[in-house]
Amino acid sequence: MKKAYGGVVINAAGQVLLREPTDHYHGYAWTFAKGKAFDGETPPETALREVFEETGVRAKILLKLPGSFDGGRTSNEYFLMAPLEETGSFDGETAAIRWVSREEAVELIRQTLKPRRRRRDLRVLKAAYALMDGLEQNSPGWLRVAQVFPPVT
Repeated sequence: MKKAYGGVVINAAGQVLLREPTDHYHGYAWTFAKGKAFDGETPPETALREVFEETGVRAKILLKLPGSFDGGRTSNEYFLMAPLEETGSFDGETAAIRWVSREEAVELIRQTLKPRRRRRDLRVLKAAYALMDGLEQNSPGWLRVAQVFPPVT
């Protein structure tokens, strides 16, 4: 199974970034940026590149989501990210991007036609917010600070 890497970008207001694939590619209504690595590219580099290319948002990785989220042909790994800059320009694979609340994200992802992809993206969303919520409980305001200072490794 091929590997793909992506990012779940959440801003300081707790909104998540979703992208609408052009022509609802593979039945997706709204999803996260992800893709396969170029030769010599690391998983974090791939995820950051895919987020930038498909959303126009420059981001930084905060943490890796635990586990992998397998699809029909790819095993996907995601990183929780904080936005650094919105360029307003993205590639032709994306028709639109939206910052939405957790609840709005669930409704938009549920519009994906393929059940396996829909379930996977809902699991990714849940895992990202669980990770973010756990960090917020242990360190209030961490996401706002993370957008200013580099992550601790």
